[in-house]
Amino acid sequence: MYQKLLTVLIMVLLSSHVAFAQTGAIAGQVTDADSGETVPGANIFIAELERGAASDIDGNYVIENVPAGTYSLTATFVGYRTFRQTVQVSAGQTTTVNIAMQIGAIGLDELVVSGYAVTTKRELTGAISSVRAQDIQDVTLQNPESLLQGRAAGVNVTATSGNPGGAFRVNIRGNGSVNAATEPLYIIDGVQISFSQQSTLTSTSPLNALNPNDIESIEILKDASSAAIYGAQAAAGVVIITTKRGQAGRTQVTARAETGVRTLARNVDYVTPDQYVQYLGEALQYRSQLGIVNAPADWTINEFAENRRNFLLGFFGEDPFNPGQLANTDWQDFIFDDGVTQRYNVSLSGGDESTSFFISGGFEDTEGTAYNSDFTRLNLRSNLDHQISERFRTSLNVNLARSTQFGVCQDGNFINCPPSQAMFEAPMSFPFLADGSYNPLTRFGQDTNPAVIRDEVDRNVSVTSIISNMNLIYRANDWLTFNGLVGIDYRNTEDSLYESPIVRPGPGGIAQFVNRNVRNFNTNFVANARYTFGGVHNVSGLLGTEYRRDYSEFQAVRGEGFPGPFFTVLSATATPTTASGSNAEWRLGSYFANAKYNYNERYFLDLVMRYDGHSRFGNETRWGFFPSVASAWRISEESFFNVDFIDELKLRAGYGTTGNSQIGNFASRGLYSAAGSYQGATGLRPTQLANVNLGWEEAREINIGLDYELLEGRITGAIDVYRKSNKNLLFARPLPSDSGFGSITENIGEVQNEGIEFEIATVNVNTRGFMWSSRFNIAFVQNEIISLPDGNDIRPDNTFDALRIGQPIGLIQTPRWAGVNPADGRPMWYDGDGNLTYTPVQNRDAVEYKDGVANTVGGFGNTLSYRGLSLDAFFQFSFGQWAFAGTDYYFTRTPDFLMNMVTEIEDRWRQPGDITHYPRAIQVGGDFPETNDYRTQLGTQAIYNASYIRLKNVSLSYNVPARLTQQIGLNNVRVYASALNLLTWTAWPWYDPEVAFDTRDIYNNSTSASYPTERQVNAGIEIRF
Repeated sequence: MYQKLLTVLIMVLLSSHVAFAQTGAIAGQVTDADSGETVPGANIFIAELERGAASDIDGNYVIENVPAGTYSLTATFVGYRTFRQTVQVSAGQTTTVNIAMQIGAIGLDELVVSGYAVTTKRELTGAISSVRAQDIQDVTLQNPESLLQGRAAGVNVTATSGNPGGAFRVNIRGNGSVNAATEPLYIIDGVQISFSQQSTLTSTSPLNALNPNDIESIEILKDASSAAIYGAQAAAGVVIITTKRGQAGRTQVTARAETGVRTLARNVDYVTPDQYVQYLGEALQYRSQLGIVNAPADWTINEFAENRRNFLLGFFGEDPFNPGQLANTDWQDFIFDDGVTQRYNVSLSGGDESTSFFISGGFEDTEGTAYNSDFTRLNLRSNLDHQISERFRTSLNVNLARSTQFGVCQDGNFINCPPSQAMFEAPMSFPFLADGSYNPLTRFGQDTNPAVIRDEVDRNVSVTSIISNMNLIYRANDWLTFNGLVGIDYRNTEDSLYESPIVRPGPGGIAQFVNRNVRNFNTNFVANARYTFGGVHNVSGLLGTEYRRDYSEFQAVRGEGFPGPFFTVLSATATPTTASGSNAEWRLGSYFANAKYNYNERYFLDLVMRYDGHSRFGNETRWGFFPSVASAWRISEESFFNVDFIDELKLRAGYGTTGNSQIGNFASRGLYSAAGSYQGATGLRPTQLANVNLGWEEAREINIGLDYELLEGRITGAIDVYRKSNKNLLFARPLPSDSGFGSITENIGEVQNEGIEFEIATVNVNTRGFMWSSRFNIAFVQNEIISLPDGNDIRPDNTFDALRIGQPIGLIQTPRWAGVNPADGRPMWYDGDGNLTYTPVQNRDAVEYKDGVANTVGGFGNTLSYRGLSLDAFFQFSFGQWAFAGTDYYFTRTPDFLMNMVTEIEDRWRQPGDITHYPRAIQVGGDFPETNDYRTQLGTQAIYNASYIRLKNVSLSYNVPARLTQQIGLNNVRVYASALNLLTWTAWPWYDPEVAFDTRDIYNNSTSASYPTERQVNAGIEIRF
């Protein structure tokens, strides 16, 4: 079938002449209804044809080559209500529609992309949030996921790394799985994106291939009734990204240039060398009193401190530029420095009655704050639409991108990674000797000296990406269209690692190269129908089939031993040590249908059915059925409803089932591994039992919502309440030892999320050229484990990864902290019975303390504009999450390893009667007699509140008056300045309260030396002509 479709597509495109039936046009002028002034840049759109135009500098527009018929015409512009009108187009004639825009928010007339179709928000029966281009035009980030942070209710976005181009963890309506992926399905212009085979040298994302400046809108399908049309891939939600398209009219060129600086959003306060010496002196005095060390009886604290100073001089060496003194190196300043960013984008858009285009190119070069970290991207996008004939239309979208990153080692207690080195190197250490050579006496030796890691290591990641799709649309008649799509997502990632002989003196240096390829293909054929009969009965729907194949592979080689410092390539290594590779693929076949009915746009019914077959599952459960049903009632259209200040009021309800297919490619298969040899042949042994009944994780969700529009569109918003139950979770069931296997993977478990979401947008003032608008969203979620294998908790006594029935995923269990004993300065805890103890035991004394669930998230912002001047401020917030900062806690609170120490130690116990939070000075965590090791013993004092409010984005822009720009042949000139992550209010004492190890971190309750968030300040200019 697909071969036939492609053959027809090629024949149509190669045809030199196609007979055109008579068509008409729609033209007019867009004005402000109150002032009568023209509105340039408004979008006028014909929903049935998915075509439109933009009003020019005088507010005029024209849409040509419109087949004769009846259409729904809409017009939108920021700060105005959507204009809607039914238009009759006659052959050979131009229909004039002058549009007077009313003040107000877009509200329920907003167009949204939802499952193989475009519709208005007025017709929606499910929960969908939208982010528009105008909301993010001055937000300068590399990854489109970051644009969602705080802007969509119920969508929790967490940075896994602050390095340029770093990945984000996106969680929609709570965590619903334990062993399967929890990331949503991403779709860019109909192409489903693969996240396979990403770099292991740094935090990155396949979505970095997309330039945020090319984005027109982002839709998030949150509930099952909206997402069920994507079946087995939609249990974690669906994110649909639509890029900009050209519209009929003269060619418009937009050029944009921007530069800025990136700095650390915050630093951690560490003690000075003098404070360090004083602390160690007190610790030595304490050890002397305990008889652990022998010291002269007449020594005072001064002698003990001097003893420790001499010890540190011997351990770290003298300051090379101040002999006889300890160095005072600010390692945060050495490792993190200001980074410069520059971005350049050019786009062309326009077209005529048959062809429209949007072509853009961009270049970005961004330096991170950690040494050597950077991100560069060169991208080209071409979106072409062509009306072949009255009935045939086609589009071709191509996105080409090439990005490079210097890989930043992070997320662990590694002695050679920049974030952890800022903690591990004490101020008495220093990078260089007086002669400029590397200091061999840094904390763990020369090969981990931060200067050596900076200068002698290359971690380069290069990604080439192609995201492309072609559509052919056949319009059979006024009510039926057929749409065929072929989409390709190709990505090549090259990881190149070089470590010089100075870093790796043992093997004489290493070189490693890993080549990764992803070839992800999806195609679908959809029939769309829309018909109205009797003037009030509106019927629409679609019927389609889809196929997807995701193939990924990698090859890795490694060599050791270089003949000299000028040789860095693999061919120069003396010994090849590694040559490996693998490949994997999965396939998905689908059939789906969607039927919609509404009576006079008052009562709505929406039915969805999807039938998916996936190669990952067992033979008996390979196919799954995912239905949904939803309805809506526009109460405001009832004759009995007569509330003057309520323009629109719509009640929604939906129930549906989606699936999670993001498990291992071979989870249901019986597996063998090659091990050992017998008589010269490689041996095989079974390693995994097959399970032909292994099936989908299923998410069943009920959603009830209310959409509202008040005061002539000045206030719009939505309220949603939901409960989502994720059933048939994948777990390993233990097997008897005589089976020869430890466990088998089965569908046995359930997690539930329930919550409330609230969105509101207002136009507070709009008069005499001044506009003030606001937006606010907030979401509350509660996560709970309902069932586990055999009804037994998993790792029930563990601190951070226990899974317990009735508790949330991410539960933190630890003994309660009791403070410091005022008599002797020892740390104390409570045991399970509430009694004081110095030796708590985890499985006996731990309490269910907090969890890693951010149960309240959202954002709010205000936009003020006066004539050409506009100021926008947006805040993002997250509450309820608690977490453990592993690296900071274990290594910077005691001097066990002579690393940096936080200024918290300055508030320590010093004498009997002191009431403090920090115990007396110690040389190692185990100094206290009959007391657990203070460095490693956790308690509630080790768990910190990761809640925060962040001034996420501030932008100030000015549009130069048109009377000035037109004199030099320009349509518009806009200058702007913006700031990102400008201020953060939080109780979190370390670098960054955003806590996520990686995109699949389900517990979200601990972090270890992640690359911290960066503050950005940018300025730029945008010119249109």
